[in-house]
Amino acid sequence: MHTSWLTAKSYGQLSNQVQGAFIAPLPAFDIVRVSGADNRKYLQSQTTCDIDQLDDSQFLRGAHCDAKGKTWSVFHLLQQADELLVIAFRDELNASVIQWRKFGVFSKVSFSAGNDDYAVLGIGGDEAHTLVTQLGFKLPGGNGRLSRHNNGMVLQLAEQHYMLVLPKIDAIALLDKAYPLAAPTLWLKQHILHGLCYLEQPLIGEFVPQMLNLQAVSAISFTKGCYLGQETVARMKYLGRNKRAAWILQAQTEEAPAAGCDIEQQFNDNWRRVGQVINAVNINNQLWLIAVLPNDITPADSLRLKSDSAPALQLLPLPYPLS
Repeated sequence: MHTSWLTAKSYGQLSNQVQGAFIAPLPAFDIVRVSGADNRKYLQSQTTCDIDQLDDSQFLRGAHCDAKGKTWSVFHLLQQADELLVIAFRDELNASVIQWRKFGVFSKVSFSAGNDDYAVLGIGGDEAHTLVTQLGFKLPGGNGRLSRHNNGMVLQLAEQHYMLVLPKIDAIALLDKAYPLAAPTLWLKQHILHGLCYLEQPLIGEFVPQMLNLQAVSAISFTKGCYLGQETVARMKYLGRNKRAAWILQAQTEEAPAAGCDIEQQFNDNWRRVGQVINAVNINNQLWLIAVLPNDITPADSLRLKSDSAPALQLLPLPYPLS
């Protein structure tokens, strides 16, 4: 799969300096179309979300795990006619599709790239809902809801934070209109501040879903039937064995750490590795990141990025309670 609808010239015209509401193309996010008579039944057995709850007015956030409960992907799933559309960052989506195809040979299900037909964009910033209505959509009406218009869909991920799925030809045309267009990093900053994440290649298969706070953002059903990795996920909840969580941090630095970079905590005169960066974005020397750390970390703990300059990291509050 490869997203090629955004040209290098178009990408180079995008800015991080947009004030207020904006639309940001997300060329690193792909779509897979899941078709066949068993598409819902099959994904129900493969994912943490309850696909029986899916309908035309809402989408599901979910995860795909291996048999040991380690997360291959974090995705958004929606219904489109008789197909299911899975939206995720390209690295993790590729990883999951390989596994789904491998185990789907005995089911009436098929997987095909959706990026020939669709493009993914983000809408964010203050008063982002005004852009949703300017594009002709009704407001979804809450987190987890979606709205449809002219074969396009807008998903409300969080307050003033949306994902826009358009036919590719419409997405290309949108970039030539008088809308405030921003670089993907501006949308990602908001994604991080909402406590949301995706998995890049180094971290695929490293964390159980609760370490990514997926139970706190309605991405895990504990009442559905069996699915791959369920035993581990359930044990983490009911036996209280999860000792890690995803936390939001910020720093003043020029650095932009890659996924998997280490975070250290000070213990007396020593620094010890305590976590890893999941996603990070640096805008004008202001770094925001989301990282997996011990779940009892506090703002009083001294944290730093393990790097040549080792900038100090400030812990920010999560926008939701952990459970």
